[in-house]
Amino acid sequence: MRAVNSWSRPRLGVIGDTILLPLRCQACALIFLEGPMIHKSIFYGTLAALTCAIAGGVLIGMANDFLLGYTMFLVLPGVTGFVTAMTSRFWSSVGISLLITLAVCLGGLLFSGLEGLVCVLMAFPILVITAMLGAGIGLAIRDHVTNDSKFSLGIMPLLAGISIFGAGKVENELTTGVRTETVVSSITIDATPEDVWDALLEFDRVEGPKPLLMRCGLPIPESCTTEGTGVGSQRTCHFNSGFVRERVTRWEPGQCLEFDVVDVQLPGRHWLGFQGAKYTLETTDTGQTLVKRTTIVTSTLRPAIYWQFFERLGTETEHEYILKSLRAELE
Repeated sequence: MRAVNSWSRPRLGVIGDTILLPLRCQACALIFLEGPMIHKSIFYGTLAALTCAIAGGVLIGMANDFLLGYTMFLVLPGVTGFVTAMTSRFWSSVGISLLITLAVCLGGLLFSGLEGLVCVLMAFPILVITAMLGAGIGLAIRDHVTNDSKFSLGIMPLLAGISIFGAGKVENELTTGVRTETVVSSITIDATPEDVWDALLEFDRVEGPKPLLMRCGLPIPESCTTEGTGVGSQRTCHFNSGFVRERVTRWEPGQCLEFDVVDVQLPGRHWLGFQGAKYTLETTDTGQTLVKRTTIVTSTLRPAIYWQFFERLGTETEHEYILKSLRAELE
């Protein structure tokens, strides 16, 4: 019986070999030639994307004082993706160029301390989606405009910059300003309202298992102290990376503690502010105390439909951490 050599090429006959052999040679030649072409395409694409992203960010700052809205999160990444697709020849090189640019820009914000890890992670999905949509549009019309990568590299970032600056100006004129969101969380504690009230006034240590967002950089509450009594007294909440100072506007022992936020010193949160907060205490039918924490946050981020989810998630995470620590202290 004839042994089969597993390394031998199967014979397809004279006709098969005549057809397939040239195709194999062409495929090998294509792979060999496209390697340097892809590398060059990635270089041009990354150069165009970085130029567009960095210059666009500066132009947004000139147009609307770095308002973090539609221009920043929709127009800029969309235009960057479009310019990259017009400059880079291959879809794979477009994707690689955009990922490199995102990594450089977001990494720069992170390591410079301008933004925290939580902010970068929240912004990443919308930036990727809009950049890829822009790239898709660019790829769809590229062949109908120009195939000259050098021409696109010289002209497209300039046109993109004009578009971004104009969009920023329009948004600055049409924007309605700061948004406000009211976030409410509650917990039931097996203690009297009087005991809960006393614990709220002097929250010496806020501790417990850290939620995921806090492990990723969300400010961690550590303690709260109250100076004085009654309306007008000052309350300071200390975090691992700063503090929030508040002024009491409603003082009803055992029932309600309400305050306005007068000073926030937390890094990387210039786009999110705190307007006011309050605790309300209610006795339940079982003799326990229902504690409700309400926080009014302000935000300049848009589109609101995207950022509201993350704003509420971050605020509710801090609410839950504080309320669970309060319950652990009293029970």
